[in-house]
Amino acid sequence: MITFENQIIVPEKKEKIVKIICFGDSLTFGYQVSREEKWHTIAEKKTGIQMVNRGVSGDTTDGMLNRIQKQVFNVKPDGVILMGGYNDIFFNHSWERAAQNMITMVDQSSANGLQVFVAIPPPIHLPVAFKEGGVMVDFKKSAGMIEAYCQWLRDDTALSQISTLDFRAAVDWSDKDLYLDGIHQSPAGHRQMADSAISFFKNWVKNQNGY
Repeated sequence: MITFENQIIVPEKKEKIVKIICFGDSLTFGYQVSREEKWHTIAEKKTGIQMVNRGVSGDTTDGMLNRIQKQVFNVKPDGVILMGGYNDIFFNHSWERAAQNMITMVDQSSANGLQVFVAIPPPIHLPVAFKEGGVMVDFKKSAGMIEAYCQWLRDDTALSQISTLDFRAAVDWSDKDLYLDGIHQSPAGHRQMADSAISFFKNWVKNQNGY
């Protein structure tokens, strides 16, 4: 369950997951990586779960909140993977708004009868070589806020009993070859993310079936 302004919402537990919307920013979209190399494409083939890519490069959680009705709820999938917040930190220099928006999206997704999965993104790898966008970003300062945000995600999802896909667990993200530019994952990084997703959903299905 998730607490939000003293409200308690119990996410619906689906008996079977057939179609999931992967909803987020460039880490979901798969920036400069071919479709076949993206983490959700690989995971889809291994799990048999349809994973629909609805990542938008450069999007903030405000943008995600604006498009979630059309791209997620109107499609009526079985579940949604919510992963976002880094661009909020890069552009707005704060993670608190991202946290509030994530809570709202979890709330709305649960109210729409979806199985909700909150994903914890990989860390950024300093020094960052990403130069696009025309916005000066203090990536070193952002890295500290990202760690605080991801810790909040862990704590809040655990407290609220929300299923969490942690892309940081069991992966050594200190390997620079897993990145294109310190932010976005290389094909090798996507394979690591896919392995995490495959393991997560196999275990989730077992738990749902009582194995």
